[in-house]
Amino acid sequence: MIQQLGIMLFKEREKIGEKQKSIAEGIISISDLCRVERGEMEVDYFTLQALFERLGKSIDKLELAVSSSEYEFIAYRAGIERSIAEWNYEQLTKQMSHYHTYIDRKRPIHRQYMAALRAMTWYVKERDYAACLRGMERALTYTLPGDWRQKIQFGQRLCSQEIWIILAITYCRWKLGEISGLSEQMEQLDNCITRYYTDAEERVKVYPHCAWLLGQLYLDQNRTEEAYIVCKKGKECLAENGSLSPMWEMLELEEICLEKMDRQEELIWCRKCQEAVAFLYEAAGGHLESNIMAAFMKSSFQGELIITNELVRDLREAKGLSQEELCSGICAQETLSRIEQGRRSPNKKKLYQMLKRMGMERENYYGFIEADDYEVYEKVRRFNRCFPQNKVEEAWRLLCEIEKEVDMTKLINRQFVEAEHISKQLRQGVLFEEQANQQLWEQLCLTMPPVDSGMLIYRVPFRTEYTIWNRIAIGMRNAEKVEGALLIYDKLKRRYDSSKVSMRYHAVPGFTLYVNYTGFLEVHNDLERAEAIGKEGLNHCLECCRGDVAGDILANMSLVFGKEGMPDVEEKYLRNACCLLYLYDRKSILGIVRDAYQDKFHEDIDVVLHVVS
Repeated sequence: MIQQLGIMLFKEREKIGEKQKSIAEGIISISDLCRVERGEMEVDYFTLQALFERLGKSIDKLELAVSSSEYEFIAYRAGIERSIAEWNYEQLTKQMSHYHTYIDRKRPIHRQYMAALRAMTWYVKERDYAACLRGMERALTYTLPGDWRQKIQFGQRLCSQEIWIILAITYCRWKLGEISGLSEQMEQLDNCITRYYTDAEERVKVYPHCAWLLGQLYLDQNRTEEAYIVCKKGKECLAENGSLSPMWEMLELEEICLEKMDRQEELIWCRKCQEAVAFLYEAAGGHLESNIMAAFMKSSFQGELIITNELVRDLREAKGLSQEELCSGICAQETLSRIEQGRRSPNKKKLYQMLKRMGMERENYYGFIEADDYEVYEKVRRFNRCFPQNKVEEAWRLLCEIEKEVDMTKLINRQFVEAEHISKQLRQGVLFEEQANQQLWEQLCLTMPPVDSGMLIYRVPFRTEYTIWNRIAIGMRNAEKVEGALLIYDKLKRRYDSSKVSMRYHAVPGFTLYVNYTGFLEVHNDLERAEAIGKEGLNHCLECCRGDVAGDILANMSLVFGKEGMPDVEEKYLRNACCLLYLYDRKSILGIVRDAYQDKFHEDIDVVLHVVS
């Protein structure tokens, strides 16, 4: 992975005053961590991820370039999670065997993962909680030797993998009736997560799961009010971050609490939310089945991955260079050929030399902006989340702070900030659509200049580049040039589809791509295609465990069914879209969809859903 991330890790650790031992213990030697933090040593994706998680931070915010082989390593985990969720023992064991060939068996974090999977096979195959418990306890010792309960009590920093294994251990003990001290241990884990996981994007991956289990333990002790309070906290964490897992299980827990407390109005709303989540799976062609052990492993993903091997190949072909011309004086042609085929990972120094020869002045691949301070990436995330919540003034304040804190001589920083300023001027009426699109095009050309072949999207765009393309398409749609906008989305989707990287790992671009592509196809009356893209978008939401954006897609699909003369289906899609938008507090789009329901069906959607304020 990228050396500069180690330097960022060092700065973040120093900022919070944490010792190297508490971050490295059980994961990596202190001497190796020193080298990582000095930028002298690279470690694999999951070891790096665990180190950041021990600081309570998420590398999902960062746009990372990985080799083809490393991508295979990352992607296999998604397939493994899917097999566990589907109770598919045969597929799980097959995937474990293949995955085993990719891992660095020297790293404790990987040995622990494999041990946890072996334990999970007992759960998937026979629901053998005793065997699963023994296996999970062994797995935890790879990074947390000794009494892990005592370590939590004294504030041991944990990575997400360690937390879900602890949750699995606790769940198995609960199912076996070994309940002594469990609620106290979960309370300590709850406090640990709340204290150390200061990054909301990372906290949502573990806190709601812990809250669900703690709520179940409280219910068993007839502590219904406490169960409801912790359930509500977990549900709010999911809603604030748009996460879908474990929303279904949380709603089931909430339903039980509300029934016991005889809170009928809230119970009606809870069941409407359950109906909407179940409908989302149905509309995507999937099947919703509660599997909390799978949910412990599965969480929302908002990261971005680019394969360096593909980047080199796509750029070279777009520039019209032969392999011999590109690698001359850098490496052997045979080496370049193997790199482009994904059979060899590129040497970092030689990779940069080749990219520079092709006009790409981008030395660091860990973000759509380039900054040494992790806090800047946190601000970018808060900035992006302001718009769905109608916090426009806060967004502009954050943009000013970001601009002051990044090096504006770097192209990718200038591109990000200037593109946002153009959007701001468009919102304020300072620019017309055509003017804004021209200026956005100029910003795009800073990092993605036209090539002689005339091909516009000749490689997978980085996130800011995608955002600019998306805004240009929206501008064209607003100027009633729908065909031009559709052409952009078609080319973007073709480029993503041609990559080895699944759309799951282009999470954030995928959301707006599917929402807008579906909507614009409906406007253009290409209804069959709109329905197909919409369904693909819903699957993308499930893959990334995001429920908030699903409401937008359902709303756009309702228009398709309306035009096809299917009012009952249209109403069902629009009603459940409204419910999801309420659930995830999507203020910016909710008002539009609420008014659309009122106009179309002459009913107040708040009354239909029994919304509880």
